[in-house]
Parts: sequence; structure tokens; C-alpha cells
Amino acid sequence: MEWLEQEWHVQVKYKTVYSLVPYKLGAKLKVPRPISSSQDEQAINLKKKTSPLPW
Repeated sequence: MEWLEQEWHVQVKYKTVYSLVPYKLGAKLKVPRPISSSQDEQAINLKKKTSPLPW
């Protein structure tokens, strides 16, 4: 909602945005997958550093 207000100067309730995004735009909420505690910490950090994606 902050982004909408800053970029478009509109005030919208969270519930409105939450209902419009999946139904009207066909988008899904993006949630990171949980990381297993048994994974190698160095391998995870290496993957983050070499990933072509910015996130």
C-alpha cells in the first residue's frame, strides 16, 4: 500500500489489494521457501552470491 501511495498517490486498503492481485491480475503471493537446518551453510551462501536473480 505504501508503494501505491508513493507512486500513484492513491490510498487503498490492504484487503482491496489482496483481493485484486490474484483475481484480476492473476498473480500469486511470493513467499520464500523454508531452508532446512541440515543444509550446508556455505553452499547456501554460495548459491545466493552466484545466483543470476537479484533476490
